[in-house]
Amino acid sequence: MKYRVVFEFQSEDGAMSDVYNCRDEQQAREKFAELRDSLEHAINPATSKIIDEPGVYSVVNREAGIMGYVRLLTD
Repeated sequence: MKYRVVFEFQSEDGAMSDVYNCRDEQQAREKFAELRDSLEHAINPATSKIIDEPGVYSVVNREAGIMGYVRLLTD
């Protein structure tokens, strides 16, 4: 089975995205957690809409013009 972590972040200052191909589930979960933490530190959770489900973490803050997500995908 293949594991992939997809990351996207957009703000008024710019955007970035990346795809990480992982050798196993453990590596994929660690990368997912790392990127999820990055998103959590980039936003104010009190003023943001957050979706936190297994394999998906998404944040939208329209007032600040910030949107980001990280997803764990398997093939």
